[in-house]
Amino acid sequence: MKRKQTAPEAPVPAVEFLASQEITQTQCRKCGSEVAGVNGRYACGVCGWVNHWSEGHNALPTTADDDIE
Repeated sequence: MKRKQTAPEAPVPAVEFLASQEITQTQCRKCGSEVAGVNGRYACGVCGWVNHWSEGHNALPTTADDDIE
């Protein structure tokens, strides 16, 4: 039996947000391990180093971007 095709649903905000994220890689500045992060924000699981949030590739969302009521 064939299923009836329906029109695609509109993307939900979480899906739209995740689609705009990019996995990036670099070397840890403290121990040299290879680390991966999202949009240039990193945390090393080996030594605990993290880069400053402002070093990311894009601006972080503000509280005004939250649609929590």
